[in-house]
Amino acid sequence: MFESDIEEKVQNINLFEFVYKKDSFVLGGKEYPVGYTSFLAIKSECRFIDEKLFKALLDIHDELLDDFTRENLDYYHKGIVYVLNSLKDNPMFTLLGVENVKDKIARLFSDEKKKHYLAICDFREHGIDLSTTEKADYADEVMHSLNDFLTAMAIGRIIYNSVLELKHYAALVFQITHRIVERGARNKSQLADAFGAFLSDEYMQFIFHTDSQPFRTRASVMPVIENVNGDNFIFRKVYYNNLKDFFYTDLFEGFIHGHYLWRCDICDDYLFMTTAHRQLYCGKVNPKYGVPCSYVAKHPEVTKRKMEKQKKTDSPYYLLWKKRNDWIRKNKSLGKYDEAVSAKAKEYIDDRFEEARLDFEYAETQYEKDMEKEVIYKSAMEM
Repeated sequence: MFESDIEEKVQNINLFEFVYKKDSFVLGGKEYPVGYTSFLAIKSECRFIDEKLFKALLDIHDELLDDFTRENLDYYHKGIVYVLNSLKDNPMFTLLGVENVKDKIARLFSDEKKKHYLAICDFREHGIDLSTTEKADYADEVMHSLNDFLTAMAIGRIIYNSVLELKHYAALVFQITHRIVERGARNKSQLADAFGAFLSDEYMQFIFHTDSQPFRTRASVMPVIENVNGDNFIFRKVYYNNLKDFFYTDLFEGFIHGHYLWRCDICDDYLFMTTAHRQLYCGKVNPKYGVPCSYVAKHPEVTKRKMEKQKKTDSPYYLLWKKRNDWIRKNKSLGKYDEAVSAKAKEYIDDRFEEARLDFEYAETQYEKDMEKEVIYKSAMEM
């Protein structure tokens, strides 16, 4: 009954609004480097999102159009709220502000709006009765909700399409990143070569239809003037009708500016490169070693000790701590130091041991010096 109107709404509604600056985009008042969506898309929550739930919402949407009743409309509304809640922890949809659309959904599906939607369908099927002024006024009021009706009906299809577009984009980013890392692409020229090789790969053409221009994008662009530190600048405000257009634009903008993904050689996790093109390792703390991967790469002794995986008795840092702890207890029992000083000495060596566990640079260069006997009690007296 309204399928063609709804499809046109899906294709033409301005869903996403971004302001582009030199090498960044602004969304929801926050600024991100161009290409940043590739970093989010590579995460497992995006790559392996299950579209079955969203297909179920689309089925509810289709059933509603076949049998437009209040009960089915309420069910469709609940389905939209449910799937939006399921996306609140997805990093990509969090970036896009999925939480911010809930108020809009509530307005689109208010009780008054639902009455109008039911009346619109009734009017479409049986015509509009204008026999009285009251009926004519009500008909006019209802028809003013037609745009909201089409938007509300388009929401289910938009959500489903967006999830499919994210999965496709995530798979695309994963494959392109694999090519970049495999070829060791570290500058803009090498990125271009890697991307060109990806486009011409017969297998990738088959998977992503790269031989039929899949990367065409549509957008509406307008200039905006913003004041930055007292100076005015012209930026681009861009409106996108669907996620695919934004994703591909952001990916290409990222490549143009030398923003790309790299895989850490230590933990195999992905890091987002902007200017540090010589970086090979991520700066996150590696749970296996307790220090950043970038530190592990420069200190091979870390991988040999594996402190977090060892028994305490295997750690030279623990052995020194235990030796000093026993010494402090012995001094206390012999009456060389009172209970207060002994407690402070114990606190001091505990702090040094904890620091050595978390900071390998300190452990290798300073820990033993700080654990010398004369240093322990001198520090304890000063605490």
